[in-house]
Amino acid sequence: MTTNPRTTARVATVAAAVVLGGLTLGCGLVQNAVDTAQTLGEFSDRLGRSAELTYTAEYRTDDATVTFVQRPPNSAVLGADGRLIFSPTAMIMCDKRECQRAPHAGAVAGPDADLVAAVGGAGFLTPELALGLVAAAAIVPGTDVSTSEREIAGQDSLCADVDGIEDPQTGAQPGDMKSFSVCVTDSGLLASFSGETHGGERTAIELVSYSDKVDPAAFAPLKGAKVVDVTDLAAQALTAGG
Repeated sequence: MTTNPRTTARVATVAAAVVLGGLTLGCGLVQNAVDTAQTLGEFSDRLGRSAELTYTAEYRTDDATVTFVQRPPNSAVLGADGRLIFSPTAMIMCDKRECQRAPHAGAVAGPDADLVAAVGGAGFLTPELALGLVAAAAIVPGTDVSTSEREIAGQDSLCADVDGIEDPQTGAQPGDMKSFSVCVTDSGLLASFSGETHGGERTAIELVSYSDKVDPAAFAPLKGAKVVDVTDLAAQALTAGG
């Protein structure tokens, strides 16, 4: 298996930071934190590989079915009433009547959570967003993690159950994850994610179908929709789909 150098460096940095904090944490807590960082670092490495995949994945959320399509460097979230398209030069958000297109720098990793939720619903997240949550949990001392294996939509998947996520400096913030479960296939595909914030909000998605084929039309505005150029797509997110 090829290891992502950035993930390896991140895990090493986290482990070193935890060890340096050992005078206050105690040896047992230090070892637990190092083990957690290493385990979640492996999941981060798996999820990171998904950025190189070409595929179409259909996910079930609590109240909808959402499709994620990717052919690097393009990706798209397809909801019942709209879509969010990401390319190296622009992001496009569409409802059934209108698409809003905003330029951005090619270095941007992907659309943020608010834009994804505006199209996929509050319970949906992309592999990039899941990767961010896993990486963030890896650096929180006191986090507990256990692993298991599942088969999801015909795909062998490694799963992690993560609990006790609370920043020791800022404490439990309502919008921060308290616990989550994540499953990733051998190839790096996000197979499932479910979690709860300290404020009681829940999110849950699970893969229901997968194909290594994509429809190029997924990366184009909806047929017949008017395309409007805007400077900041985030400012338009609340009105998209209306």
